[in-house]
Amino acid sequence: MPRFFIEQSPKPGEKIIISGNDYNHLKNSLRLNLGDRVILSDGTGFDFEAELSDYLDSAVELEIIKKEKSAVEAKLQVWLAQGLPKKSKLDLVVEKATEIGFSGLIPLEAERSIVKYDNRKKAKKRQRWQRVAEAAAKQAGRAIIPEIKEVMSPVQLKNLKNEFDYILLLWEDENQFSLKKFFQNYSVTQTAKILLLVGPEGGFSAAEVEQYKKELGALVITLGPRILRTETAGITALTAVLYEKGELGDLND
Repeated sequence: MPRFFIEQSPKPGEKIIISGNDYNHLKNSLRLNLGDRVILSDGTGFDFEAELSDYLDSAVELEIIKKEKSAVEAKLQVWLAQGLPKKSKLDLVVEKATEIGFSGLIPLEAERSIVKYDNRKKAKKRQRWQRVAEAAAKQAGRAIIPEIKEVMSPVQLKNLKNEFDYILLLWEDENQFSLKKFFQNYSVTQTAKILLLVGPEGGFSAAEVEQYKKELGALVITLGPRILRTETAGITALTAVLYEKGELGDLND
């Protein structure tokens, strides 16, 4: 069934109104009729099956049939702190990471980031990435839209240190400590919150790596012998982490 996100959390039997872009998509693109059903998500992990009950002027009325906890969302929370890349690469990262199941993104100003945004451009980019996340969440059948944080400097990122159980820095010059060894050495719970630090084109400098190790307590890991592009590294690590904890490829949990 088509999926839409709503701000409220209604009860079965209640009726809600959808207008704006979602109304246009529902009526003109999907061409849904009265009696057809859709899935509504409140953004907190709950899904609502709803039936179209009436078309109004520039809006549609839906009746809530049932409410249930989504079985789609991962218990493990994985965030990406992505060094700002060129062009539209971050759009791709947000889209694919949302489909795979990440919790949110911190766009990160890095020493080797080529792009530099002023405050106005940062705000516009954040809005764009949030729209990409919402569209990808709908497509993937997710019940939560990943949160896109404001573009941050390393100093600002430091303030979020205590929000994460583990901070992993992906670095191409690391050749000893792998993601597999991380899971072997640490008892990562199913509900842990993990931050993956990914450098821009050219990766993190040695000075940045030492800074993040000292200030964030970051663990430096390798993803293997091959050098991955910046838009590939985070997605690859996210996939591996979720798979390791049974959040991908397992239908029994």
